[in-house]
Amino acid sequence: MQRVWRTVTGFYHVCARGTGKQLIFEGDEDRWDFLELMRECCREAGVTVIAWCLMGNHVDLVLSDYEDTMSAAMQRLLLTYARRFNKRTGRTGHLFQNRFDRRSLDTDWQVMEAIRSVHADPQEAGVGLIERYPWSSFAEHLRAYDSDAADATRGFSDPSCMLELFGSAEAFAAYSLSTPEGGEPTLGDMKETEWERHAFADKLAKSLGVPLRGVKAAPPARRDTVIVGLHDAGFTVRQIERYTGIGKSTVSRIVRARARTAMRTGGNVM
Repeated sequence: MQRVWRTVTGFYHVCARGTGKQLIFEGDEDRWDFLELMRECCREAGVTVIAWCLMGNHVDLVLSDYEDTMSAAMQRLLLTYARRFNKRTGRTGHLFQNRFDRRSLDTDWQVMEAIRSVHADPQEAGVGLIERYPWSSFAEHLRAYDSDAADATRGFSDPSCMLELFGSAEAFAAYSLSTPEGGEPTLGDMKETEWERHAFADKLAKSLGVPLRGVKAAPPARRDTVIVGLHDAGFTVRQIERYTGIGKSTVSRIVRARARTAMRTGGNVM
């Protein structure tokens, strides 16, 4: 395969195919084995799995690689899995094509399109609907919006990039399940929606005494007031983290502390 220069964003769309259209999974045991091995190899190499989909004769991935260790991680993953698969099935020879394919993703829109493409793979192949196919990260991404950090780490992908790009489960699902001809107009609509959401958050923060960009450096009492106000207005912990730059654990702690105080004082905490 031709050498692909490192992308400035660190994101890649990766595909590993069975040699000669060879099936690389014969059952769910094989799929679980591949996923566990993928998580192990990528974590140890410092490569982040953003999205994944397992098909009959190929694997489709979106990976984040800032240290240029993806090739080593993928080679270890594919070689180790091939050995295990061949041992289980009694076959011999190469299971995967010699080199995996990768394409650099240089803009947010390209990353979003790659995530959509990975999840759409089974539907485009006529295997199953995007939202019902069990062997992709689509369901993991949807659950990430309603899960805490501990729950998110139990999956095989890191949803933080997707959470940042799409902003809401509704936007992620709408973009993933759509098939826009040009792609860019849909992204433009989403950007406008996110801009409006951010503008409302900033207006609310200012009404509570400090603009969004100043919340992180504000005195603790003022900071907490703004965070609780944003949360009460319907913004999620992850949105507040993204808008203010304050860590998710800190935001969660402040929200929980204010809720406990409200219970003790009958709701009057202001």
